Order: sequence, then structure tokens, then C-alpha cells
Amino acid sequence: MPNFSNSLVSRFLMVWTAALLLGPLAIAASDAPSFEKGEDYGAVRAKMIKAGWKPFHAPDADTCGSGDSRCTGRPEMVACAGTGLANCKFLWKKGARMLALCTAGELTARLDVVCQP
Repeated sequence: MPNFSNSLVSRFLMVWTAALLLGPLAIAASDAPSFEKGEDYGAVRAKMIKAGWKPFHAPDADTCGSGDSRCTGRPEMVACAGTGLANCKFLWKKGARMLALCTAGELTARLDVVCQP
């Protein structure tokens, strides 16, 4: 005869452990405003600031090129490619959480994905 009480306790402990390990990731993701792929980064930036996120200037960030409208006045820029899809990566911080937003677009940065910080 199977021991159902041990099985139930075991399942409870597995679910509890998963919640403890994955909970902070869910909180960080739910704390960010919602975005649409292709949304203008200027609008995304305004949403981030309104939600309490701060632009994060990485000490090893590239320098924004002169006249590059994708990153001028945006200290959170980590890097912007000059070729291909003209991708840029921007870092944001709120408390101990970091969030990276990646864009594409030669003249106007448009949100592509939430990427790895």
C-alpha cells in the first residue's frame, strides 16, 4: 500500500522550494511596465521612469556616437551597433534588480526584447 502522506509532503516541499527559487524572478518581471515589440524607446523610457526604474550607467559602457539619436541623452546605453539591425542595449535598475532592454533601428530605437543584463 503506497504511503500517501509522504508523497503529499514531498510534493509540497518541491512546490515550496520552486516558489522560493523562482519567486524573485517573477517579481522582477512583474515590476516592469508592459511594452510592445516595436514600441519607440522614448515611450518605453518614459514608462520605466514613471514605474520607478532608474537609468543605470555601466562603467564599461560604450560612448554614444556624436549625433546618434538612438542613445544621445540616454546614460543607460551600454552599446549600440552601427551595422546590421543597429541594435542597442540599455540598462535599468530598481533596488537590487537590473533589467536590460534591447532595441533595433538605425534612426529610431524601437524595443525588440527584454534581454540579459
